[in-house]
Amino acid sequence: MIHRDELEKLQKKLGHLDLDYTPESLLRVEAWVLENYSSPDEILKEEEKMTLDGLLRYVGEVFKMHLQGWWNIHQEDPEHLFYNLPVISFPGNIPDTSPLLFITASLDRKSGNFFYDSLNRKKNFMESQGILS
Repeated sequence: MIHRDELEKLQKKLGHLDLDYTPESLLRVEAWVLENYSSPDEILKEEEKMTLDGLLRYVGEVFKMHLQGWWNIHQEDPEHLFYNLPVISFPGNIPDTSPLLFITASLDRKSGNFFYDSLNRKKNFMESQGILS
């Protein structure tokens, strides 16, 4: 599901951010998003589609790598919250993470640490449940 060439395009565009797939890199990515877009509507414009696609792939990969997740698309139930959207699923009964939702939510919240804090909260919860060690 992840196309390395798409991540490489993002790497070229944001190479100055040191995209090293660490949780801390999410702080740099979110800062870039907040500097370049003022609202969810702005990043959802057609002309931003490729950048948004690269961003959601990168954010998703960081969550996947650090939380034993995998890419998933729920196609069986049209009523599902994330129907036909790429999400990261996790072991156990841990709720999915939608990188698209995280990116748009970060533009609403404008905290600068939404991605990073969300990953750490999920990681801490998974550790407390014995899912991660």
